[in-house]
Amino acid sequence: MSSLDKSLDDIISTSRKSIKSKRLNRGGNGKVGKKIGASNKKPIVSFKKSTPAAPKKSTAVDVSYATKVVVYGLPRDIKLDAIKDFFQSQVGGVQNIALSYNEKGQFKGIATIIFKSSKSASKAVEKYNGAPIDGGSSKLKLELIVDPTKKPLTSRIAPNKVTGPKVAGPKAANPKLAAAKAAAKANLKSKKAKPAQAKKPAKRSKKTVEQLDQEMADYFDN
Repeated sequence: MSSLDKSLDDIISTSRKSIKSKRLNRGGNGKVGKKIGASNKKPIVSFKKSTPAAPKKSTAVDVSYATKVVVYGLPRDIKLDAIKDFFQSQVGGVQNIALSYNEKGQFKGIATIIFKSSKSASKAVEKYNGAPIDGGSSKLKLELIVDPTKKPLTSRIAPNKVTGPKVAGPKAANPKLAAAKAAAKANLKSKKAKPAQAKKPAKRSKKTVEQLDQEMADYFDN
């Protein structure tokens, strides 16, 4: 049936159905747009600043009492006197040297040197640790031995801190109280003051015998 043979009501109803079907195909409301609940906002990514780890506190070793040094890598054909003379002339303060031998009695190239002071021992390690031997064919290795049992007892025991009695600080002066105290002291001093001594009568001078006789004669004449 052609559109010309249809009635007006059929044409209108047909056109409405076609429009409705187009709307459904476009998303239900006839508008092409965003989906419900969809968001174009980019996700927020937060970056926390990494705090660097606190450096570990280095525990300093007290070497003020370390006088022993172990020397490794010495030539095995060297003698004890030569080692002693070398360190005595180059460092100084050598007290004693002991060499290490194997079970066959051969020198192992290891010597233990005792210095008279820790200063000399530290100097030997600083000066000859890693020093080349025979043109660099090998190197010396020196180790400073720290033995806690050699530490003086005076440096290991600290005396208790002596604290004196606590002295209270001066309080703020009260003018009324100070005036009252001053008046009380003055009153107390006046009460303790000794009364003035009464003057003693002047001593009469002694009369002579003639004066006494004259007084007696005058008395009887009257």
